[in-house]
Formats: sequence, C-alpha cells, structure tokens
Amino acid sequence: MASPTTTEALPPSMACTSILDNDLYKFTMQQAVLQHYPNTPCSYHFTNRSPLLARLPRAALPWLQEKIDSMATVRLTPEERVFLERRCPYLKAAYLDWLEGTFRFCPREEVKIEWKAGGGSLMVQSEPGSPRLDASGDLQEAPLTNNAGLNTRVSQLQHEQQTTTNKDDIVEITIQGEWAQVILYEVPILALVSEAYFRFGDQDWSYTGQFESARSKSERLVAAGASFAEFGTRRRRDYETQRIVMRGLIAGSASATTKDDGEAVAMTAAEATAAGKGFLTGTSNLHFAHIMDLLPIGTMAHEWFMGTAAILSDASLANAEALSRWAQTYPHQALGIALTDTFTTAAFLKTFRGPLARDWIGVRHDSGDPSEFMDRMIQHYDQDPLVGPEMRRKKKIVFSDGLDTDLAIRLYEAAVQKGIGATFGIGTHFTNDYHHVSGTKEEKSPAMNIVIKLHSCAGRECVKLSDDHGKESGSPEAVAQVKQQIAALG
Repeated sequence: MASPTTTEALPPSMACTSILDNDLYKFTMQQAVLQHYPNTPCSYHFTNRSPLLARLPRAALPWLQEKIDSMATVRLTPEERVFLERRCPYLKAAYLDWLEGTFRFCPREEVKIEWKAGGGSLMVQSEPGSPRLDASGDLQEAPLTNNAGLNTRVSQLQHEQQTTTNKDDIVEITIQGEWAQVILYEVPILALVSEAYFRFGDQDWSYTGQFESARSKSERLVAAGASFAEFGTRRRRDYETQRIVMRGLIAGSASATTKDDGEAVAMTAAEATAAGKGFLTGTSNLHFAHIMDLLPIGTMAHEWFMGTAAILSDASLANAEALSRWAQTYPHQALGIALTDTFTTAAFLKTFRGPLARDWIGVRHDSGDPSEFMDRMIQHYDQDPLVGPEMRRKKKIVFSDGLDTDLAIRLYEAAVQKGIGATFGIGTHFTNDYHHVSGTKEEKSPAMNIVIKLHSCAGRECVKLSDDHGKESGSPEAVAQVKQQIAALG
C-alpha cells in the first residue's frame, strides 16, 4: 500500500512546535487543576481502540520519540500570550504568568514509549531535530530530521517491519507526573501518533481535494443554518491537513470582507444571523485559532470528572463536585457547557437539577444516540420547575460524537423543530477524511481510533463509563465499584 511519491511530497512536520497546538479545554482544565488539585500525582495511558484497522508500525517509533522529546523546547511566546488575553479572558493573569514563566514540558521524565513485541519491549530514544514556527507562525525550513543515526534506525526498523509482523505487537505510551504538569500532553501525543502512522504506515493518500472537500462541507452546514466548530486535532491526519482544512472551512463560511492578501475571513455570528445562515464558530485548536484569528472553542473533558471522582473516592459525588469547582474557576457561566456522560448521562441528570439545570448554558453530547439524548434533555429541562419549556428553548446542546455533515444537519433540523439550541463540534470528519489514492473512490484510508485517558489520580484508579459500552475505561473491578457508587444516587 506504500506510495513513495506521496511520502516524498509530505512537508516537514510542524506538529507540536507551538504550545498552542492543542485543544482549549486542556488549558481551561489545567487552570482549574492548579486552583483545586495542585500537586496531585496522576498517570495517563494510551489505547488504540481498533488495532486491527490501523496499527502504528515499529518503524515510526524513532520519529515519534523525537517529536515528543522536542516538546521540551516549546514555550508560550509573548505574542501567543497576547492572543490568549484577547480571546480567552477567563484565563487569569496569574495562570498565564505561570504558563509563560514556569511551565515546561519534560518529556524525558514524564512520557514513556515502549514497543511491546512477543512479550518483550523496546524503548527508542532520539535527539530533538524538528522544524519550528517563528513568531508570526510561519515555517522555518528544516529537514524532517537532522539526526543521521535516527534516519539509519528508521531504515532498519522499516526493513524489520516488512519482514516480521505480529498482530499482538503494540505501542504502549504512559504519561506520569503532577496533574497540572502533564495535563497538556494528551492531545499533542495523539496527533503525533496519528501523523506517525500516516508517515510510516498507510502512505497511500494525498492532500489533493482536501481544501475543496472542507469548503463543501462548510458550505452545506452554513446553508442548512447550523453553527459548527472544528474539533479535529487529536485524530488529524497531520498538521498540514488541519491547516488546509481550516482554510477550507473558513472559505465555506466566508464573510463578505477579506484580508489584505485576499484570503477569506470567517463570517461573524452577527453576519450569519442577519443572513439567516449557519457559520463556523471557531476551532478547539488554540494555535490555528491564533494564526487564523478564530474564536477558541471548548470547556471541559471527561478527565475533570474522572479525576475528581478518584480524589473523592466516590463517583456518586463527582458530578456535583466537579461542576461546583468548575463554576468557582469560571464564574458567571464563562464556560457553561457541561459534559454529561462520564458516569452515564442517567447518573449525571440525577445531579443536574434545579439551580444547576437553570444556570448552566447547556450540555455536551459525546456518546450514545444523539437523537435520544436530545429528547431526554428536552424532557429533563421541561420537567424541572426552575427551567421549564420557555427557558429550555434558550438552552444549548453541543453535539461532538462521531459527527459528519449529514448527521449534523439532521440533528440541527430536529433541534429547530423540537425547540432547543444545537451546535456541533466536528472532528475526524474534517481533519482525517481521506481515500486511498490507488483504490476506488469508495476505498477509505481510515483514521486511527486512539485515545489517551486519565488512568490514575491521587493514587486511585480513574474510571469512565460513558453512554457507549465500547468507550468505558478502567479495570473491571474499578468499573464495577463506580457502577455500585452511582447506583446509590437512586
């Protein structure tokens, strides 16, 4: 399946050369962790949910290790800080001082990558040698690697990969340290794993048509009236794909005005409302929000609830405590979209009543049937005496689970008909939607289905249940204990 011409056409990787090449909610959670859970030890584990569909080849490990090691040189620049102050006013000055002056990635101490083959393991190390962004976000040209030894090792491993295969071979990635110190690794490492796979594994693809495809998807959503954000960093094909796709999405949701160089500018909410159209609300990726002047989008992830449950030693208390502490860090509903499914939506809604249901702007759907979720939330709001049907019409559901253009449009039309707000965070469908060059138009080049989840916090195992059984995380014993705890909610 390899295509040398495709591989040679790949630009030098720009992934993770800015600290902002990450999702907003990792920074909002980092600020909350610093306030509420400082000096708390934790660990994260990597999981490939579909190893038979897409498996990282052993030859990718030196490149992956080099890219992760190079994160040690990444800093928040003064220009990036100005952007955060302007676009993210809920990030406090004290936090930004710490992020700029104190925080540093220490991957050699905090990240461990092992190749597990036949019961044994191999650790691969390298010296950093990656291209960099200058202050304006432009590429400083550099070769893919300037480490001759690394290139030789890659060649050796590629030969071994071609002559030996084992369906049980896996890559193990663990991250360990204080929660606030290591919380930013998840998204960049997932993005790097995906990029490594498509540099050293599936190489039968091309950037051709990505801009046009993204623009078409954006145009359809805009015409349907749906507002949407780009959520695709963690499973993007590579940095360059996300850059191309962002330009296409902006072109499909373009304002009547343009930049001085003629580049499209995204339509504003006011322009969209006046035209009766949908629009691109922004992106979860802070780096692309910065260089393309978009609104960063995001609030919290499952780990906020998972870590809180571990610290409390009781999942039945975690939803209420996590929401309360979040509101302390972000008062006045600055980031008022609540994630519902960490310990199942059914358990969450037993807590999300009265003042919580009334005060929070809305909820995010990330597992389970989205149509059923919409109906459940409408019923929940309508039956709450502090909310009711009139206020429910002002509430918002952010859909973010496995969306494509068609599904987002169907859900938007249903939300309009049923009387509740809806917006959409679309990820892999935007940033990793490819077909094989050598196959038919229908032959997909599938994205990796990979996650990094909080494994332990404060010395206790972390658990996620979800509304999809396939998305559970935690040992059987820990999962059973959490289920027993939430059953006590009645």
